Amino acid sequence: MGRYHKHSGAIYGFQKPNTFEHMKAHDYKGHHAHNVYYPFSDREEWELAKFLIDNLNQGQITWFLKLLWASAWKPPTFKSAQTLHTYMDTLPKGPKWRCTTIHTKGYITTHPVHLIWRDALEVTQHIFGNPAFANDMEFDPYNIYVNGEQEYGEWMSCLCAHAIQACNIFLFTEYWH
Repeated sequence: MGRYHKHSGAIYGFQKPNTFEHMKAHDYKGHHAHNVYYPFSDREEWELAKFLIDNLNQGQITWFLKLLWASAWKPPTFKSAQTLHTYMDTLPKGPKWRCTTIHTKGYITTHPVHLIWRDALEVTQHIFGNPAFANDMEFDPYNIYVNGEQEYGEWMSCLCAHAIQACNIFLFTEYWH
């Protein structure tokens, strides 16, 4: 027999669309229904574009695209580095990396110390909005009882998950009232 937490399923303050909803509302949604790699023609073209963006600058990409080999074998749909960058800009973005220089009093460093980080809330929203994880997430703490004894399996079945659920509800309730 199983039992969910009494406040399970309640969601507060998330009216913004997630990554998947952004993709569905995008101007190119009709194209995505037929080709998941749109604006690229197929997976091979996507891999070529990713390789070019990751390894070459704009001048080198333009030079590569002008090669007879590149146009004779299977010409890509993008004909210039600018078009390639425009295609890449239409793809969904994840949370941005940030950099903060750390200054300490009384301790001089040879080189500045940089903390490279991402905003935890943005990362959480991105993960929860990513359709790749949609079927693998649990949101509701639960208890499983077998012959009168509690059984533990996944993290959401532990007592700590119930305590956190109750704590979050209390904090959100106190904050908004």
